[in-house]
Amino acid sequence: MRRRDTTSPTDYLPTELAPLPYGAGADDDEAIRTSLYLNYGNVGLAARALGCLPGDLARRIEMLPSLKADREAARRMIVDQSEAVVIEQLLDEDSPDRRDEAAKFVLTSLGKSLGWGASTTSAAAGFSLSDGSGRQLTVKWQTDSD
Repeated sequence: MRRRDTTSPTDYLPTELAPLPYGAGADDDEAIRTSLYLNYGNVGLAARALGCLPGDLARRIEMLPSLKADREAARRMIVDQSEAVVIEQLLDEDSPDRRDEAAKFVLTSLGKSLGWGASTTSAAAGFSLSDGSGRQLTVKWQTDSD
């Protein structure tokens, strides 16, 4: 059973964001902050919304720690939403293919910090996990070729 998400992208935005004023540019820190959140931390899209050059905006963001923090927080919003999609796929009992692909993604990307995803001898051999004492578990997906 698939759960339908009823939240909108603006539900994730900080409530104190200032509206993006007409004519705002790369010298208006509140407009930059708003544009970063509305564009999930993507500097190129934020610059387009502000009508300025991405390089100019990137330099401004790098100069101000508060804007750098806002950029990272905005990027985290899109990661959180993406993780919610992966979790939904992991729990989808009606579609084992989606569930298996989601599990493969989690283990080979998010699971790296836990030791999953170490390379094996062949690119098509899946991935492996070592316990540090010489024992190794190799996982090969049915969709991987021999």
